[in-house]
Amino acid sequence: MGKMTFQENLLRKIELERLASRVIASIGTGQAHHPIDKEAMRSLLELSPYRYQHERDLDLYVKPAGEELNMILVLDNELPIFRSTVKDVVTRRSPRTLEMWNFRTIRNILVDSDIKMSTREESVAAVLIDALAQLDLTYTDTDIEDLAREGMAWLAGGDAGGVEKILIMFGALLGYKKPPKYFGLDHTICYGVAASGPDKEVVFGPLVLYRPAANTLAWIEQTFSRSDRQQMEFLRSLAAGQASVPLTGDAVLQKLRAHVLEQPGRVLSV
Repeated sequence: MGKMTFQENLLRKIELERLASRVIASIGTGQAHHPIDKEAMRSLLELSPYRYQHERDLDLYVKPAGEELNMILVLDNELPIFRSTVKDVVTRRSPRTLEMWNFRTIRNILVDSDIKMSTREESVAAVLIDALAQLDLTYTDTDIEDLAREGMAWLAGGDAGGVEKILIMFGALLGYKKPPKYFGLDHTICYGVAASGPDKEVVFGPLVLYRPAANTLAWIEQTFSRSDRQQMEFLRSLAAGQASVPLTGDAVLQKLRAHVLEQPGRVLSV
């Protein structure tokens, strides 16, 4: 397989972070231990340096860690990562009857803190970091200009899927977030600046808003908070196509391009 383009690397980063978020969301909080989203975790691991290995009744993912040791993730609801050998992890996690007669083996089964590096959310984060480290997230001005031109072509052709893909990539480049669900922007594609306001309320904006049904793209310069009813009514009227703003269409993509190129450096941080 040839070298991936900047867009391919960027989309891979977005997908990796999406998968990690799915797994972490499935874990739960506090004392509530929920079954993890194994499908998403498998997909994340397959895009990482970890390689699958089935031993006894265990699904293992193994990454070399120098000398004879490996980093070994056991795909279960705890998601432990061990720094050891496959044989050691298998003996501890799935011992056979004869192995249980060995006092040292019993001790190792009962206490694995000597080799356990992380569990649950910390393990997901560790795998994500390793997966992201494989990507080349440097870009040029031309890469960003191409991204804007491609978005304009999708917009001109009324291809909502293409426009959404471009907005997702610009959102990742600029650190934009999706709006809170209570904003009620259903049936739109929206990304913008999210900040914490008074009383930890989310303040959202400026933002880009795309209405696939009407194929309209708008840039909204102001910020919005749920506590300001007038602001929220205006935003929802924009989402319904009942109000307008000065900056629309290709000019929005040009603005996003300019915002990215204003940033120092030409590498996307992880």
